[in-house]
Amino acid sequence: MLQMVVRRLLQAVPTVLIIVFIVFAAARLSPSSPVLIILGQHASPQMQHALAHSLGLDKPLLVQFWLYLKGVMHGDLGQSYIQRGQSVAGILAQQFPVTAQLALQAMLFAVLLGIPLGIFAALFQNSLLDRTVMAFVVALTSVPSFVLGPALILLLAVKMHLLPVEGWDSPAYTILPTVTLGARTAASLARFQRASLLEVLGQEYLRTARAKGFSWGRVIYKHALKNAGMPVLTVLGLNLGNLLTGSFVVETIFHVPGIGYQSIQSITNRDYPVIQGVALLVALIFVTVNLITDLLYRAADPRVRDLELAKYE
Repeated sequence: MLQMVVRRLLQAVPTVLIIVFIVFAAARLSPSSPVLIILGQHASPQMQHALAHSLGLDKPLLVQFWLYLKGVMHGDLGQSYIQRGQSVAGILAQQFPVTAQLALQAMLFAVLLGIPLGIFAALFQNSLLDRTVMAFVVALTSVPSFVLGPALILLLAVKMHLLPVEGWDSPAYTILPTVTLGARTAASLARFQRASLLEVLGQEYLRTARAKGFSWGRVIYKHALKNAGMPVLTVLGLNLGNLLTGSFVVETIFHVPGIGYQSIQSITNRDYPVIQGVALLVALIFVTVNLITDLLYRAADPRVRDLELAKYE
C-alpha cells in the first residue's frame, strides 16, 4: 500500500508542474496585462515599464516560471497584484473553506437524492417509477448550472420569496447554490447506481442466496448494495474533486466568496499570482482526491488490493 502511495505521488509531480506551467504561460499570452489594469490605459510608457519591472513581468517567461517555482518550494505563492498587500496563500486560505463547505453540502445533497433514486429505479426496473426517475435524471443531466441557477432564483427567490440569493451570510443562503451545484452530480450518481445494481441483481450468487431462504430485503442489503456500490464510489471521488475545485458558474451566479468566484475576478483583472495559486490548488486537490478514492476502493474491495500487492511480489 505504501509503495502504491509513493508511486502515485511521484507520478503526480510532473502532472502538477505541467498544469501550472500551462496556466502560467496562458495567462501571460492574453492580450492585456495587469500593468494596464492597475495604471489605466493612459499611463505613460515610463510608468508602465517601472511597474512591470517591479512585478518581474519584464523577465523572460521561463525565468519568471523558475522564480515562481522557487517561491512555491519555499511556501511563497506570491502577492496579489490587485489586492495589494495580500498574499495569495492568505486569499486561498480565506476563500477555500467556503468552496469546501459548498462542495460537501452539494455532495451530501447528491448522495441523499441520487443514490436512493438509482436504487428504487433498479429495483422496479421498467416500471412507471423507473421511467419517472430516469426522466427526472435525464432532465437534471441536460440542464446546465447556468440555466438551473437562475431558474431556481426566479422561482424560489423572486416569485415565491422563500430563499435569499447572492451571499453566504447564513445557512439559508447556501441552499440554492447547493442544489444548483449538486443537481448534475445527483443525476450522475442515480444513473451509475441504477446500472451497477441492475448488473449485480443478475448475478448467480444472489439467486443462490435467495434459494437458501434469505429474504429479498436481506439479499439486497447484505450483498447487492455492497457490490453495486464500488463503481459509485469511483464516481463519488471524481465528482468530489470537481466540486472541491469550485464551480465558476455557480459561485459567480450566487456571489459565493469561494475560489471559483475568486478565479473569475482574478482572470478579469489579470491577477497572475492568484490565477497561478488557484491552478496549483486545483491540481493538488485532484491528485489528493484521486489518491484517496483509490485507497478507499482498495480498502472496500479486497480483490483490488490483492491485485495491487501481486505487482510487487
